[in-house]
Amino acid sequence: MDRLLADVRRALAGADRPELPPAPPPAAGGDPALLAERFGTELSRAGGRFLVAASEAEARAAAGPGAPPDRADLLIAETGTVVRSYASARESRVSLWDERCVFLATSEALVPDLATALARLAPIHRAGRAYTVFVTGPSRTADIEKVLVIPAHGPRELVVVLVRAPAGC
Repeated sequence: MDRLLADVRRALAGADRPELPPAPPPAAGGDPALLAERFGTELSRAGGRFLVAASEAEARAAAGPGAPPDRADLLIAETGTVVRSYASARESRVSLWDERCVFLATSEALVPDLATALARLAPIHRAGRAYTVFVTGPSRTADIEKVLVIPAHGPRELVVVLVRAPAGC
């Protein structure tokens, strides 16, 4: 094994290494409007839809027909990722069952990045909801013949509706 690793290291020593793409800019700190804008942009890039509603009733109407919307615990602005924790493994599979996966959230769910999301998950897990799902766009894979397949093992469509609090609240 050591000889094999030494051979690999020698072979890679002279190889050109492609430049890594630049890191995305950090998500805006705590401004809900900037976080929502960034979340919507990144979710859209991943193939999801982001809507904003003035009330929960408007959000449910905007979500359209189908399975009732689920509540998002967190929305990660940096990646457009929805985070939802459940009390059981069975409940956590709900996001894989339907053709459309719809989440409702409020601006309090918006966080700038994964590190902040993980810190905010700790109390949720301690409260008994330790089965966490991270969803970034519709289900997809490209591991067979490098052909993109949507959906791979879950929803064809991901919709996130942000319910904005009325001004002055």
